[in-house]
Amino acid sequence: MKGNNMQEINNLLNVWSSVSLSVCYCYAVAKMVPKGILRFFMYLPVFCIFLFLPLSLNSVNFTCTTAFSVTWLATFKLLQLVFGNGPLSDASLPLSHFVLISCFPIKILRQKSSLNSPPNKEETPRKKTQDKENLKGYNDPPSITKIYNNLGLRSPLHYAKKGLFFIFLVTFVAPYKNNLPRNIALFLICIYIYIGLEVFLGITANICQILLGVKLESPFNEPYLSTSLQDFWGHRWNRVSSSALRSTVFNPIFRKLWSAGYKKGAIIVAMLATFLVSSLMHDLVFYYLGDVKPAWGTTLFFLMHGIFCLVENILKREFGLKWEPPQLIIGPLIFVFALGTFMWLVLPELIQHKVDDRAIEEYAAVGAFVRDLGLGWSQMGYNFLVQILKLDTKI
Repeated sequence: MKGNNMQEINNLLNVWSSVSLSVCYCYAVAKMVPKGILRFFMYLPVFCIFLFLPLSLNSVNFTCTTAFSVTWLATFKLLQLVFGNGPLSDASLPLSHFVLISCFPIKILRQKSSLNSPPNKEETPRKKTQDKENLKGYNDPPSITKIYNNLGLRSPLHYAKKGLFFIFLVTFVAPYKNNLPRNIALFLICIYIYIGLEVFLGITANICQILLGVKLESPFNEPYLSTSLQDFWGHRWNRVSSSALRSTVFNPIFRKLWSAGYKKGAIIVAMLATFLVSSLMHDLVFYYLGDVKPAWGTTLFFLMHGIFCLVENILKREFGLKWEPPQLIIGPLIFVFALGTFMWLVLPELIQHKVDDRAIEEYAAVGAFVRDLGLGWSQMGYNFLVQILKLDTKI
């Protein structure tokens, strides 16, 4: 068992060494090759490497974090860089910052939205004003945008509290989930996934914020207090992935269709395409976790939520519906609806392949390792103290 664990750690080190070298290569290419199709073909081998790297891992936790951080987010960031956009497009970034921003699921805090930023040299003031008018209604109100763009990281104490609750769930609840009613067990697994994801992203962001010396955005923003499904998916749940999807999928499609004259259909196609790409990436991550074959549950889940978000948008735009229920009421309802549909459509596929059991076993192995390590150090300290006392007695 220990041999398997050491082999998995070696595999993890090899995978992340490959990731680091690949990102350094991309940094060098960006300095020498102009943005566009040539840079894309230069990056194509890296995209292929990122696609297959998670297959080298067996651990659920190692595989999930690598697939999410590298195969999904790093690929999307590099795709934006191909065309001179995204968080990696700043030519002044040093290599160390480039590697950290590429490899880890973080997002730099922006004080202003893109529509409020200074116009590019290529854009005239008239064009900038026209773009703002064209996109009016498809972006958040200024007050909301300001609130979300200034949402920095929570304190380490916040993540420590949730981390303790996560440990409690894994230690005292998860091992006995088979003794609970099925729906309650599934609901607890959803809560366990949510808290684990928030703690992992929060701790990662706090460490990267120290290393980078810049403020980073909070990866979650109390999703149980959402005012709508659009608010839930766009601004509160896993804001790192939603930002990547918005920049890589939604914005290019929307702007392209809008400029081509398809003003009515732009928002529909862009939003549905974004949710479908999110579904594809989730299916890919699930496949890495243990050959979880797509059973269309994940696709149906994201397609359904995409349609609901689209209906919300149409109701607000076309019919001017501005009334919103109290946040303390609608927030928990939306959160439970999201978890409920996830339990119904997505979670059974993972449970069928015992992904949850494998993850819990890994946490138990880590707990046993920490316990044995603590006992070993305690025994060493005790023996050292005994030797000191014996020496004093002889003297």
